[in-house]
Amino acid sequence: MSARRGALLLAAGACCAAALLLLGLRQEETVLRLGLYVGSDWDAPYSDYYDMADAAVARFEEAHPGVRVEYVSGVRQEDYSEWLAAQALTGRLPDVFLVLDSDFQRYISIGALAELDQFAARDKGFSPEKYYPAAFEAGKMGDKLYALPIQSATTMMFYNKTLLEAAGIDPPGQDWTWDTFYEICKQVTNPDAGCPSGQSGCYGYQWEYAVASNGAEAVDKAGTECYFDDIRVEEAVRFCRRLYQLDGGHRTTEQDFLDGRVAFRVMNLTDYRMMEYYPLGLLGQQNFEWGYLRMPAGPQGGNISCLETRVAAVSARSPHKDLAWELLTLLSYDPEVQSVLYEGSEGTAVLRIDEWDKELYAHAAAELRLDAELLDQVMDEAVELPKYETYRQTLGIADERLASVFYGDADISATLMALQREILAYLRS
Repeated sequence: MSARRGALLLAAGACCAAALLLLGLRQEETVLRLGLYVGSDWDAPYSDYYDMADAAVARFEEAHPGVRVEYVSGVRQEDYSEWLAAQALTGRLPDVFLVLDSDFQRYISIGALAELDQFAARDKGFSPEKYYPAAFEAGKMGDKLYALPIQSATTMMFYNKTLLEAAGIDPPGQDWTWDTFYEICKQVTNPDAGCPSGQSGCYGYQWEYAVASNGAEAVDKAGTECYFDDIRVEEAVRFCRRLYQLDGGHRTTEQDFLDGRVAFRVMNLTDYRMMEYYPLGLLGQQNFEWGYLRMPAGPQGGNISCLETRVAAVSARSPHKDLAWELLTLLSYDPEVQSVLYEGSEGTAVLRIDEWDKELYAHAAAELRLDAELLDQVMDEAVELPKYETYRQTLGIADERLASVFYGDADISATLMALQREILAYLRS
């Protein structure tokens, strides 16, 4: 064999060996799929899950050589449920994925979500106490954990300082009650006291907020039982009737609030952040000053806000569940990754303030002109709204029946008894 031919054979052999090595490395590479969407959460025009995902993926891949995380970009929130269902039907459900409220119970019922209690128990660095209670409970059904929270939106009460000052009314304190709320609304809508015509007490205060702040719930979290016959629910409905009828049948609108004619306005922080920044900072352009409060407390409850939380889960069919759990906790549980989401979207943090760099948390809150400690207290006392698939339809039925109470003279007890039977039959059908 000539020296030239031998050199060629050695080179060819080296190339083959390199190709086989590269092929082997590719075959050994582990790929985790991540399910995300872009677009509207809680009717917000922008929720930057991708920036959060990029920050988490970069750290995850650096800590796990040979593991790659991929996701499909551009899936809109309104198309996400259908896209996810198609992935499930073809056996390509992502290893880790966001779960919409309307899908949560259904995916549990078909066994698509991995039970996470065993992973949480084995993970020595994981503690549920680092989350706000209601945010963590959002990922549970019954006593089993199926998902971890990613971001929340909580209700707060905003008030028109300028309007109250003109009426000679001191703003209420943070521990205020339904009685204080009602009396102020009554004063600002009283023409005999010199209040301008067309002025309203409140906008956006729903009966379900009153139920929560009176220590009750109208429907359970699983959507299997309802409690319209609970005396605390009846008290909430009676309070709302008195409150709504102060406006003499006038249906207050958001434009009334923006025009400075409304004393109180309930907003979740998503609405508030949008009004601060989109399209031109609507609140900053108004001719009134405003402040914010916890929700007013009912006689049997407290200053309780309602919470909605987006969660993410691990596929029950994932072949890499341990890695998927690590990725999920990085998205949900790591303050640095959560900070990217907190600063780039309209939601509220799901981790307690003590788990953050407090300067970062305070800075983010200050940009919204919110007190970080007050927001921490609101989140700590909040309750999560139900996630079952037809919750919105249940609310629609209740709203329609209760309208005759709020804006008419229907008997409250009889209406609630009939509503209890109707909703229970609907849930069980």
